[in-house]
Amino acid sequence: MIVMAVPLFSTVLPPLFDYPNHLARMHVLSEGGNQFYSVHWEPLPNLAQDLIVPPLARLMPLDIASKLFLVAIFGLITGGTIWLNRVATGTWRMWPLLAFLLPYNRIFLWGFLNYLFGIGVALAGIALWLALEGERWWLRTLASSLVALACYLSHIAAFGFYALVIIGIELSPGWGELRARRWTALGRRIAIAGTQFAIPAVLFFAYWHPAAAAGVSYGAVWRKADLLFSVFDNYDRAFDIVCLALFLGLIGWLAATRRLRLAPRLDGAAGLVFAAYLFLPSQIYGGSAADHRLPVAMFLLLIATTAAKFPNRRTSAAIGAAAAGLLVARMAVIEYVWLRADRVYSADLAGIDMLPRGAKLAAAYPASAVNFVPVPEVHLAVLAVARREAFVPTLFAYEGQQPIARKPSYEVLADAATPQDFA
Repeated sequence: MIVMAVPLFSTVLPPLFDYPNHLARMHVLSEGGNQFYSVHWEPLPNLAQDLIVPPLARLMPLDIASKLFLVAIFGLITGGTIWLNRVATGTWRMWPLLAFLLPYNRIFLWGFLNYLFGIGVALAGIALWLALEGERWWLRTLASSLVALACYLSHIAAFGFYALVIIGIELSPGWGELRARRWTALGRRIAIAGTQFAIPAVLFFAYWHPAAAAGVSYGAVWRKADLLFSVFDNYDRAFDIVCLALFLGLIGWLAATRRLRLAPRLDGAAGLVFAAYLFLPSQIYGGSAADHRLPVAMFLLLIATTAAKFPNRRTSAAIGAAAAGLLVARMAVIEYVWLRADRVYSADLAGIDMLPRGAKLAAAYPASAVNFVPVPEVHLAVLAVARREAFVPTLFAYEGQQPIARKPSYEVLADAATPQDFA
């Protein structure tokens, strides 16, 4: 965790594509709105950072509070993977430490932070669901209901992942009870598992109204295989391909030699999540890159639900040392790029700090600029919202997605001054 946190605290601004926009929104929320933006709290399925960072920002500088949220993401997804592996396999193992190779993935570099936080909550919640299986029904129902609500409020896609895994876990025993005609036991199982989704279902149907302009669309079929690379895709294509090849090679070797055991309670869940990935569209109404998000969750679930048995201690030690070396090498590449980005951002922020307070700032960029680059600057202008109390029309304030909105007169101004109009 310390090694993974080094790039976050050695730079003034993590070069995550959407990060400046998130940081500016956190400022507006912590201030309770201003002359340009108003705050409208609703139970939206995209609130993880919005609920956590603004209260922290009252105790410390906003940039530190936001970076601690990034550390929390790393802790949740790795800790959740390790705990789920412990519950699923029955003992603590070194194997799930492989999860530390995955947090710096392409989804993280895009800045899809609420989703990744929600995946961490989901993994920990799945472990809790299994750990409480022998406990009193009301305790399991209460705990799982709180987890399901936390997943939903974190991000709708993370909640979908959690629901799929829970359904997959309960399918096999439920099918056994159905075949044996144990109707009371089957009804009890369905009731306990289904109750946790009651509150999220009410919030979804009663309060959430997603933007429907983009509709539903699918990408090319071959992209499904290509998207698996996004879990390791950072900055050096050749090195990242080697990392993916080594990871898949290890999994393949263990599977081929029957040294990789899948936890019986989770095999159906893993198959269900993979099937969902194959059929998931790329665009679902207001949500972009829907299927792009799932590979990192699938890889974490794969690590969490398996147990490797190596030929001997020397082999396991060699593989562990190689994985640790790979982690350090990946972090060195990330630190190198982030320090280069830091020099660019420091100059950009100096320019932003020269703006008059309360300025109205237009942003210009073509639609093609919304693409991954090592040093993204598309959303950097919105930091004027936090640093100069400015109005910037490109701040994320979409109905049904964020709890802030532009005030009416500035909504008109934003519509009249889109980035593409000036590009």
